[in-house]
Amino acid sequence: MKKLIIILLAVCLWVPMQGQPVSQGQQIPQGAVVYSLPRTCVRIVAEAQYTSFNPGPYARYARKFLGIDAGQNRTLTYELSRIEMTPMLEADPHRLYVVNLTSGNAEPWFLQLTSQGLVMLSDTYAARENKWRFPSIDGSPDLSDAGIIENLKEERTTLYRSQVSGREVSAIPVQQTQLVEKTPEQRAEEAARNIFRLRNMRDAIITGDTDAVYSGEAMGAAVNEMRRMEEEYLRLFLGETTTGKTHLSVDVLPDADQTRYIAFRFSETEGLLPANNVGGRPILLETETDAQEVFPNLQTDESRIRSGTRLYYRQPVITLVRLTDGQKELLQARIPIYQKGPVLNFIIN
Repeated sequence: MKKLIIILLAVCLWVPMQGQPVSQGQQIPQGAVVYSLPRTCVRIVAEAQYTSFNPGPYARYARKFLGIDAGQNRTLTYELSRIEMTPMLEADPHRLYVVNLTSGNAEPWFLQLTSQGLVMLSDTYAARENKWRFPSIDGSPDLSDAGIIENLKEERTTLYRSQVSGREVSAIPVQQTQLVEKTPEQRAEEAARNIFRLRNMRDAIITGDTDAVYSGEAMGAAVNEMRRMEEEYLRLFLGETTTGKTHLSVDVLPDADQTRYIAFRFSETEGLLPANNVGGRPILLETETDAQEVFPNLQTDESRIRSGTRLYYRQPVITLVRLTDGQKELLQARIPIYQKGPVLNFIIN
C-alpha cells in the first residue's frame, strides 16, 4: 500500500513537468518554464487631414469695399487620408503551460517553436509599442486688426455757448476736438484704402512711375514688403485657412467567434474618434475565414501518459481581414490569427 502511495505521489509531481496547462494557484516546480500560446492583435493606424478656416473681422465688408466674397463662418473639416493595418503577436494570458526544459530533448524543440511563433514566453508582448493618440486641435485665435488699423480717430464737434449783450442773447460757436473709437465699418474702409494704396505704390515702383529711385535688391525688397503688408490687410477680409494631420493608433483583438468589431469612429467635423464615441460613424474591422483555410477538427489522445515531455502549440488560421466604412472597403489583407486555430501537442522523448 505504501509503495502504491509513493508511486501516485511521484506521478502527481511528474505530470506538471510534461507540459500541462497552468491552473489558478498552482505551484510551479523548480526549474520549470511557464510559456504561453500566441494570439494575434490587429494594429490599425489611421491618419486624417483637417482644414480649419478662421474668418476675418471684416469679412462682412469684403463685398462692399473690395468687391469680393469672403467666408464669414468658422469651419473645421476632416478627411481620412491614410490607414494601415498590421498583425501583431502577443502572449495569450489564458493559455499558460508549464514545461521542464532540462530533461530530454525538450529545449531544442521549444526554441524551434518559439522562433516560429507557435509558442511564446509568458511575458512576451510583441505589440508593446501600442498607444492611443487622439487628436486635439488647438483653437485658432480670432483674427484681429490690433496693431494694423488705428482704433481711434479725431472727431470735431461744434458746441455753442450763450453770450448776453444787453437784452440780446446770442450763440457763439466753439470748435471742440475729441478722440472717439472707430466703428468696424470705418476700420474696414481704412484697411481697404491701404490695400489699394499699396497696390498703386507697387505698380508705380515696378513701372518706374515714381520720384524715388529703386534698383537691384532695393526694388525687390520694397516690392516684397508691400506684398506682405497687402496680404496682412487682406487676411482681415478673407480670413485664414490652416491645414494639418492627426493620427490615431488602436489595437483590435479578434476572438474565435466574433467576426465584426468597431475599430474606431470617424466624423467629418470631429475627426478620428475612439470606438465608444457615438459622435462619428463606425469604421468596422471584419474577419472572414475561407472554408479551405479551416483546420479539420483534430483530437489528440491524452488518455495515456507516456514518458517524455509534452509540448503544446497553437496553429494559426489564415483569415481575410477588411476595414470598411459603410459600403466602402478601405483596406483588406490576409493575416494569420492564432486564437482561431487549434491547440495541438506532441511528446518529446
